[in-house]
Amino acid sequence: MSTEAALKNDQACSAGEEFQKLFYESFDKRRKVLVKLYMETATMVWNGKPLQGATKIVEFIENLPTSQHNIDILDCHPIIDAVTNGQTTIMVVVGGKVKFDGHKWYPFSENFVLTSQVGKWKIISNTFRYFE
Repeated sequence: MSTEAALKNDQACSAGEEFQKLFYESFDKRRKVLVKLYMETATMVWNGKPLQGATKIVEFIENLPTSQHNIDILDCHPIIDAVTNGQTTIMVVVGGKVKFDGHKWYPFSENFVLTSQVGKWKIISNTFRYFE
């Protein structure tokens, strides 16, 4: 692996670690701030239900029961420049367990595509699936 590739990989891992902590803490404790993490044109697929736009996504999340997330796995890597026209972009894959108020713990998987916008990571796309 070249020095540049190793640096990009390290950046993706560091950013992904920080991002997942911020995202799930916000999801579980202060959902209204999640809108700041999404690009306005972001997309989300929640258990097969597509959502478009930061406002619609966060409105959907705010209407979910209170939650707790336990993260068991985290995998992050840069997306190659040829695919993103040179825009710094990373993939973050998360797995763990989630408990919504009144329900049992369920295993879940969530994938994020993040892009750097004016020095901050923003969600372009994310896909969530829990397993019953």
